[in-house]
Amino acid sequence: MDLQKKKRWECRQYLNWVSKLHCAACNMRDDTIVAHHLASRNAPFCGGMGYKASDIFVMPLCHRCHSAAHEGDADILDWQFTFIFDTLDRATRAGVLQIDTVKAKFPPDDPIMM
Repeated sequence: MDLQKKKRWECRQYLNWVSKLHCAACNMRDDTIVAHHLASRNAPFCGGMGYKASDIFVMPLCHRCHSAAHEGDADILDWQFTFIFDTLDRATRAGVLQIDTVKAKFPPDDPIMM
């Protein structure tokens, strides 16, 4: 049986915007900030083994914190959802991400979305 790969949301402009924020873990602001994708412990949202999470699931991390996350540092990995929610909140408040109010409704008509 072939397992279908989930389609990732990809947006280079969003990743570039995130990399201009301060580090979500240590609050540093320098030129080493990268958009770190949700990783480890959080399958299926992290994409799973060999898959990268969608670009919507990113947080800004400096080089030191990014390296620590990839080395399994629980102080960063345990806070990933909080860091991502904060990043999404900043993006929507700044108008970087917008909700299409014509399409956004609850409950959704599509039962798959429930």
